[in-house]
Order: sequence, then C-alpha cells, then structure tokens
Amino acid sequence: MKITGSRQDRFLGSPPEEIIGVLLFGPDRGRVKSRGAALAHVFVPDVDPTFGSTLITADDLSSDPAKLADEMSAMSLLGGGRLVRLRLDHERQASAISKLIKGFDTDPTRAEAKLIIEAGDMTTRSAIRKAVEASKHFAAIACYAANANDLREQMRDGLGAHNIKITPDAVENWLPLIEGDHALAAGEIEKMALFKGYGSVEGATVTLEDIQAIAAGGQSASIDTIVTESLTGQIDAMDASYRRAVAGKVSPIGILFGLQRQLMRLTEASIAMDSGQPKGQAMKGLRPPVFMMQERVFSQQLDIWGLRMLQRSLLECQNAERASKTAGAPIDSIVSRLLLALAGYAAKRR
Repeated sequence: MKITGSRQDRFLGSPPEEIIGVLLFGPDRGRVKSRGAALAHVFVPDVDPTFGSTLITADDLSSDPAKLADEMSAMSLLGGGRLVRLRLDHERQASAISKLIKGFDTDPTRAEAKLIIEAGDMTTRSAIRKAVEASKHFAAIACYAANANDLREQMRDGLGAHNIKITPDAVENWLPLIEGDHALAAGEIEKMALFKGYGSVEGATVTLEDIQAIAAGGQSASIDTIVTESLTGQIDAMDASYRRAVAGKVSPIGILFGLQRQLMRLTEASIAMDSGQPKGQAMKGLRPPVFMMQERVFSQQLDIWGLRMLQRSLLECQNAERASKTAGAPIDSIVSRLLLALAGYAAKRR
C-alpha cells in the first residue's frame, strides 16, 4: 500500500498490526534514515540488539540472494520480536526482492520478523516500489525534502524546545543552507542550540551574525550575493562567488531555491507595476517587504528584467530543479550553467 501526505506521520507512529514491512525511499536520505530509526523502535520496541535485529545491505544480497528470505523466516532465539533492516544502494536484486514481498504478502504468517527497507529515490517503474504499493501487508512511504515552510517550523520548534528564539532575517538566510536534507537540518539546529547554551541565558536569540558564524556554509559566499551578482550581470564575480560557496559545502540546490525565491519576488513586483503601480509602491507591497539596504539593487533588477523574461527564467529554474533530481545528475554544473546564462542576459541589458 502507498502512504501519502499527512497519513505518513500517523502511520509511522502506530503502524497497523497486519503490516509486515515498510519501504522508506526518496531523495532525502537523511529523512529516510531518521524515519527508519524511529519506525524500528515502534515496530519492535523490545528487540534484542544482538540476536533480534539484522542489518542487510544490497551487496549482501548480491553475494547471498536468499539471505533476506532466510532472515525474514527465522524465529527469535530468545523470544520476542525480530527486526530486519535492508539498506539499498542499488536495485540489482530488485526482481528477487519484489518476488519475496509478493510471497510474504500472500502468506504473511511465514514472516517471523518485521522488515524496514531504506532506499534512495525510486521511480514509479521500480519493481520493488510497485510490489510494495500493490501489497496489503507492506507499505511504501516517500521521503522528499522538506519545503521552506516545513523547515521554518522545524527551526522554530527545535530552538523553541530550549526557549531560544530566532530573528526573521536569520531564518531566511539559514533556509538555503539546510534545504534538501532533513538530517542536516536537524544536526544544524542542534548545533545552533548548543552554541546558544541551550537557552541557559534568558532571551537567547539566534541572529544573522550567529548564522554567519557557525552555520554550515554560512562562512562562504552568501547565496544572496550569488543571486544578486547573477541577476545584475556580474558574470566573473558571480562565478567566483559560486565556486567559493560550493567549495564551502553550500548546496547548489539551496542556491537554486534562493534564485527561485528572488525571481518570484521580482515577478510579483513586476506584475504589480504592469497593473499601474509605481515601482516603489510595488516593492513596498511585497511580503516581506524589500529591506531598505536592498532597495537599490532590487530596483536595478526590476529595470533589467521584464515580466516575460522573469517568467521564462522561473521556467528554466523549474527545468533545472527537475534535471537535478535525476539520479547521478551533475547538480553543480546544472545550477552553474543557469546562473551564468542569467548573468549573461543581465550583463547585456545593463
């Protein structure tokens, strides 16, 4: 069966008794791993760490294809529940795994253990995914990267648990640095809480300076700088900033999302101007409004980019995001080419 949307967390917190196994898959491997760990405790809370739990990798199955079936059928030596965790880095044994899933789904009484499969992104053509989604006793849960609103909530909840606040500009500058990886976000939030003394000082607040000081990638060229240099046609400066950022472990996807956000704000202001609003009024009407220190650059970008080209650029961002989700895609190069193309256009228009 396929579990989607808001049902996922409820299901993971209390899976039905008839469920034998769960497939966790998706591009956010951090979320796959954390959900797998949480589900293991729910599935078999009394599992014996030595004899009741078995970890199998994709390479284990390549050398011993029957290992998974044997472990699923083996009874616990000391009684109690058993758990099998299968971590897939490839699907070379997809046919055998999907056949096993169908077999246990037909006769669930054969299963002496619960199964958790942790995998990367899987297309709808994946034999394993299709077998799980078509079954009655197995469940498939996709783990996609959290969106910006999810991350904002995760930040505030994680810091709020220690009575630590965070300023709006710190949130917006932190988001692009942790987007796309749930485990990275959780780790960075914990690190920031430690930096702020876990709220030991009354009124502790995370500021932009804190992000720049210790956040992963915060010390490198800022995403705002890269986006600004691209959209104002500073080709060489943008290319150098981008290389420094990537070398400093700033996610190219985070930079792409930062670019999308700025293009969307420019588009919104441009639409308002096309409806007859003065430029200044259109900028002040944005939510959040353009910061005073950024008004001149934002105004310059509006002069360079007309509505039609902004809409076309947003479409190219979507194409780049889609291409980056392909397995093995050169994400660094995809984002770099897009930034250079936009900078080249802006340079001609300046």
